[in-house]
Amino acid sequence: MLKNIVFVISLLFISQLAYAHGDGHGPVSERQAIALASKTVSQFAGYDPGLGFGKLVESWRNISPGNKKMHQKGDGYYIVSIANDEQGKTLYVLLSISGEVYDANFTGIFPGLK
Repeated sequence: MLKNIVFVISLLFISQLAYAHGDGHGPVSERQAIALASKTVSQFAGYDPGLGFGKLVESWRNISPGNKKMHQKGDGYYIVSIANDEQGKTLYVLLSISGEVYDANFTGIFPGLK
């Protein structure tokens, strides 16, 4: 329970940073969304964010820039892919257009998105 509270507080803090980087006036850029997703995934290393996949190993903290990409853009959201070659896995991070992190998974499928 405490870890989930800390996770939510961390996401709020990160979201505020993203919003500030976007000058607080509208959406964050794709580049900012990728940076935000990358920072979020790095924070999941060694920590279970309560999203169903458990804690990530430390190698998720050191993903090369070429492995961080915009996977999909939709009406009001971004999905960023972060590929870990060492693990042979890709984590997908769902963010709002304003930079709020909503979810993450290894499928890239988020029910309810258009």
